[in-house]
Amino acid sequence: MTAGRLVRILAAALLAVAAVAAVLFLGTDRPPRPAAGPSVSSPEREAILEGDEITVRNAIDIPVEYLIAPYGSTERGSRKALLPAAVHRYRAKGLLVIEFDRKGGALTRSLTPGHPYTFRYDENEILEIWLGSHGREDAEDLAPFVATPTPVLDRMLELASVGPEDFVIDIGCGDGRIVIAAAARFGARGVGIDIDPERIRESRENAAKAMVGHLVSFICGDATKADISEATVVTLYLLPESNARLRPKLEQELKPGARVVSHNYVIPGWESREAASARVWDGLDKEHAVYLYKR
Repeated sequence: MTAGRLVRILAAALLAVAAVAAVLFLGTDRPPRPAAGPSVSSPEREAILEGDEITVRNAIDIPVEYLIAPYGSTERGSRKALLPAAVHRYRAKGLLVIEFDRKGGALTRSLTPGHPYTFRYDENEILEIWLGSHGREDAEDLAPFVATPTPVLDRMLELASVGPEDFVIDIGCGDGRIVIAAAARFGARGVGIDIDPERIRESRENAAKAMVGHLVSFICGDATKADISEATVVTLYLLPESNARLRPKLEQELKPGARVVSHNYVIPGWESREAASARVWDGLDKEHAVYLYKR
């Protein structure tokens, strides 16, 4: 047998082995069918780092019972009882599924590692679980970060008659846009308070870009413990129960004549203090409410 013929035979044998291996590989390289388990609403399928924490907080005034299990599990899940103001913590490699009673029926939601979640009532006073702002046990979760649309922001400042003599404090300032706008447009001084360090970093960057860093500052901390006595205007975009939680603080610390402007939600118990209200379109076919109160 010539050397050339031997090389051709060996090459053909190698190709045959490779073809068999490819068939075997393609026949088994298929994702397994998800195991039967609780249904979820739009589960996220992105890669999750092992050990990321999920926190679940109870912001309502009664205990919440729920079941929790890994996504795709065939098990019923662990039953938990979450007391008011308490926080449960979980370490997870992937999505968890939480099931709880909502208006007499079981409801399931998917929870993504690395995120905080909070049980709250929706606008119809029905239990729901929402993204939270943090998972700390030493501070209240007043509301998740949702940016105020510019037309609404403009109306809030207009309704409060903000001017250069005012000191504006935004509780739950997010990216700082309200106090930055008050400074840039009206020359007002201001402070933004937020518990999320990332939001505070973003606020400071935005203030520097707007060149109002000499007029505004930002505090990373629990707004329920911050001193707001210097404010002539307080702005809020929280939730009804959070507004109710802050009402005694507003009454005790604000000076007579101070104005409080709340986006979308009233301050329970302050009906007699309401001075004005407005409806604002945000440019995206959604109507928002703005309420002005006077101390």
